[in-house]
Amino acid sequence: MQVLQAIRDVAIIILAVETIVIGALVGILVWQVWNLVGLARKHFERLSESATDILGSVKETAQTTAETAKTAQSTAKYVSDRTAQPVIELYSAVAGASRFARAMFGPRPSSRDDGGER
Repeated sequence: MQVLQAIRDVAIIILAVETIVIGALVGILVWQVWNLVGLARKHFERLSESATDILGSVKETAQTTAETAKTAQSTAKYVSDRTAQPVIELYSAVAGASRFARAMFGPRPSSRDDGGER
């Protein structure tokens, strides 16, 4: 019976040591998870700051692009009003005068009789 009691005592000691080791390992695991969460939080804050900076840059770029488009539209309208439109009007007047001159002073179409003789 003493052998059985000795085996029981050894098993209890082994289980107690195992429980202490597992508890220590769980404590270390909790500590590592805590450190990981802190590291992730710092990394997220840096990413958030970077994203905010990037969004600010994108906003500035979009505003600059909108201003450039507005300027280009104004320039195109100015060029159209000041150069293209007068050239079109001048060409139309010249074409109209040319057509008028041809109609008034150009060769007259010959008129034919119904008999076919001239």
